[in-house]
Amino acid sequence: MKFKRLITLICILSLTVGTAFAIQDNNNNTQQNIKYTNEVHSVFSLEDCIKVAIANNPDIRASIYNEQAFKSKIGQAWANYFPTLNGGVQFSRSGNKYSHAKNLPYGYRSMYTSMGYVPTISADMLLFDFGKTKANADMAKNLYLASKENTKENINTIIYSIKYAYFNILFAQAQIKVYEDTVKDYQLQLNQAWSFYKLGKKAKLDVVTADYNLGKAKLNLVKARNILEVARAELSRVMGLPDYTNYELSDDLNLNAIDLTAENAIKMAMDVRPELISAEKSAKAAKMNLRAARREFAPNLGAFGSFAYGLGNDYNIRSTQFGVGLNYSALNILQTKKQIDEAKAEYQKSIAQYDSIKDSVYFNVKKAYLDLQTDRESIIIAKLALDQAKEQYRQVTGRYKAGVGDAIELKDGENTYLNARLDFYNTILNYNVSFANLEKEIGVPIKFSEDLIIKINPSEL
Repeated sequence: MKFKRLITLICILSLTVGTAFAIQDNNNNTQQNIKYTNEVHSVFSLEDCIKVAIANNPDIRASIYNEQAFKSKIGQAWANYFPTLNGGVQFSRSGNKYSHAKNLPYGYRSMYTSMGYVPTISADMLLFDFGKTKANADMAKNLYLASKENTKENINTIIYSIKYAYFNILFAQAQIKVYEDTVKDYQLQLNQAWSFYKLGKKAKLDVVTADYNLGKAKLNLVKARNILEVARAELSRVMGLPDYTNYELSDDLNLNAIDLTAENAIKMAMDVRPELISAEKSAKAAKMNLRAARREFAPNLGAFGSFAYGLGNDYNIRSTQFGVGLNYSALNILQTKKQIDEAKAEYQKSIAQYDSIKDSVYFNVKKAYLDLQTDRESIIIAKLALDQAKEQYRQVTGRYKAGVGDAIELKDGENTYLNARLDFYNTILNYNVSFANLEKEIGVPIKFSEDLIIKINPSEL
């Protein structure tokens, strides 16, 4: 009866623990992601795209599941203090054969003396191992914390990719606007060249030149639209919605300025950069691994117990055993020494890797900051060149309309103005990408100054 009660108690305990883990796993995997289909039109801001990517990008989901895997290793380490249960049933049948029996065939007879089964259950439990389990648990905890920082770093990189693709779409849209204006201008020039040619004021060469310029402008417009579709596909991919295309962006290319020095940017990165924090946690984990390796020379203090209750035709068995013991488990002194040497080398390597990442963060943040300042200065120069090209184009257009200028002069003025507009938009794109890169290198979004934002009005260009 006692044995049946013990078996029942073990079954109930196992069922309860299993149900608890199942409920926890179900809660962790329950996600309600918004479904985007091409039947639904969306207008995305930059913040919207970032939120969609965090919810749908598969790389982020993989990082989160990786976190959960490392988190489970903490419990696995502490499980050393959880009792280990063993159970089984042995069935036996034993007997003796007696030969040379006169009254049986084949000259022998057989007699089985006993038959029965013996259910057994035993348990072993670690009481103390002089810090080995704690060191392994601390190592697992630091690896888990490092994996959390790796997830942040992954999100940080994906946010940069979102911004890069987002700004490229805005640039492509601005580029299309420039080529559309160019097509309209060349169409007017072609009509004007035909009028001058019919009146005998211009040669047929002007008509041919204007027609060629119009065809080239249309080709550039087709290429620009293709670039836009590629940029949209890239943004959809990074958001984790590769098939979703029925959306538009709510922003324009603008200039966001920051009130931040290079020294403050570097200090901020040293405090919050996920990659650097992850390397620090990994170094701590390596230190805990070295501590655990050194403590392998220590014995284990444990408790043990067993219970057996046998039934048979000739015997009944009931036995119990309880006790504590101090023991070594397969201690190999030379192997343990070499494992300590390996753990020490891994710890030193992790420190060197941390220093290397720290140096890289310092350099990358400073370079990103200088690139941002350079791009901002480039915008000033590009705007000045654009204003000059626009004035030059206005003059040559007026001269041609007055019948004084020629087609070559007009084409040069148009190309200069076209390239100046594209260069200006390209410098704005580079500035925004550099801004996003600085945020990525620091590890957190940078708050920009609202009063320093420069709004770009395409109609003024």
